Amino acid sequence: MQTRLHKVLRVEGLTGASYVLWLEGPFSAEIAPGQFAMLRTGSDWPVLLPRPFSYFDVSAAGTAASFFGKAIGPGTRALAAVRVGDEVSVSGPLGGGFPAPADGEPEPVCIAGGVGLAPFLLWTKQRATTVLYGGANREAIVAMESFPGQTTFHVATDDGSLGFHGNVLELYRSLVAAGEVDQRAPVYCCGPDPMMEAVAADCAERGVACRVSLETYMACGYGVCNGCSVAVEPAERFGGKPWARCCIHGPVFDAAELKW
Repeated sequence: MQTRLHKVLRVEGLTGASYVLWLEGPFSAEIAPGQFAMLRTGSDWPVLLPRPFSYFDVSAAGTAASFFGKAIGPGTRALAAVRVGDEVSVSGPLGGGFPAPADGEPEPVCIAGGVGLAPFLLWTKQRATTVLYGGANREAIVAMESFPGQTTFHVATDDGSLGFHGNVLELYRSLVAAGEVDQRAPVYCCGPDPMMEAVAADCAERGVACRVSLETYMACGYGVCNGCSVAVEPAERFGGKPWARCCIHGPVFDAAELKW
């Protein structure tokens, strides 16, 4: 993990207050899908703590990287408002990412909600992947054009304004029932907690492996403050304790490890 200032290359404004922030390198070319960084503006940062962002994209030579977010509070709004040439402080890479499938295991199905799409671009650049993407409405479905052509997208909106009319779990169930998605394939999921909890419960009921990338609030990002603790089933990798630090034990967890 390193902390350094990076110059802003561009900010791509998207619908629904979402944006993609591109920063000049150097960045490690070995960043794994699902790892994250702590970001803050180089000056005039309006809050005390930095904000965690999944790495969205990283150039092959590490000369640039992008972060996909949504302007909601003062921190994310400040990052959305930076201009070309401004500096952004980045601490990373942090956490652990999504694991590669085991030998003989089907390719995972990626299920994303809102800005939970962020961890999956790096994953889809490595392999042909099916991504199920859900949002409240058409304006919430963004950034798909950043993904490689080998990615198969299925979209769901709560109001039916784009794609499947319903939530992304209902979309997943319909695709499994129709044989368009392998019912044995593990599920990788990122998005709002209620969505991930529902997906995890569905997978557990059918005996399907599920890994989730939590969007937990973080303060330090590297395990010092314990501010991102989540309830887990005690296990050796958590020191036998009923709590785990999302930043160092995650943010990707086996869904069965979590007490939802």
